[in-house]
Amino acid sequence: MRRSFAVAALLVAGLGLSSCGTANTAAKFVASSDCHVSVTNINLAGCNLSRENLSRDDLQSDDLQNANLTDVNLSGANLQGANVRGAHLKGVITNVFTICVNAESGPCSKPGLRSPSRANAAQGQ
Repeated sequence: MRRSFAVAALLVAGLGLSSCGTANTAAKFVASSDCHVSVTNINLAGCNLSRENLSRDDLQSDDLQNANLTDVNLSGANLQGANVRGAHLKGVITNVFTICVNAESGPCSKPGLRSPSRANAAQGQ
């Protein structure tokens, strides 16, 4: 009985809430404790940024893993090298001025906010 109680207590302790998202024991990331979008805050993992206007923001190499980016405006934003693994991307707005995760010009229409490769299109692949 004590063993079951100890296991249950550890599971409950591991499911504590952070200020930006829920820490998930199955996920291999730590939710950010600061979800304020700024030039100096590169860790937005697990943050709820739904419906934010991030147009023209420099998000280059930022950690957006498991963040909620539903309906976010990323027109003209720089996403080169950003980690968007597990992020909710429904309704994200990008345009030709957006630099996609794979360092190509937008719109970022491929999964993971990638742009269709211009080189592959030119080569007929």
